[in-house]
Amino acid sequence: MLWYCGYQAFPQVSAADLARRFLRRHDAGSNQPKDLRGWYAFPSGVSGFVLAEAATPAELSKILEPYSRLVSWTIEAATELNYNQVLEELRRSTHRLAVDDLAAGASPAEMAERAQRR
Repeated sequence: MLWYCGYQAFPQVSAADLARRFLRRHDAGSNQPKDLRGWYAFPSGVSGFVLAEAATPAELSKILEPYSRLVSWTIEAATELNYNQVLEELRRSTHRLAVDDLAAGASPAEMAERAQRR
């Protein structure tokens, strides 16, 4: 499963503190780069987000925990979507709703009003 992990350093933590922790973890061989799909930092150097691959929240915790005394995390499960598949599914569902409206006897004006609210 893919996880979005936004981070923000605590006020007393500098970009240099984060860099030192990262390097120590890397040199110790305890970072898990194979599980990171992307790491993005904002210009401040003290916030950004990581896209991590982990099967369970427990596995994700092993990846993020070493940095938890330096940053706060905002974590969300993420689902990768194929644009063309989403487009077709939306077209089909919109068509089904219109057919359902017709079958229910909705007038064209009612159908147009419902379409605007959706």
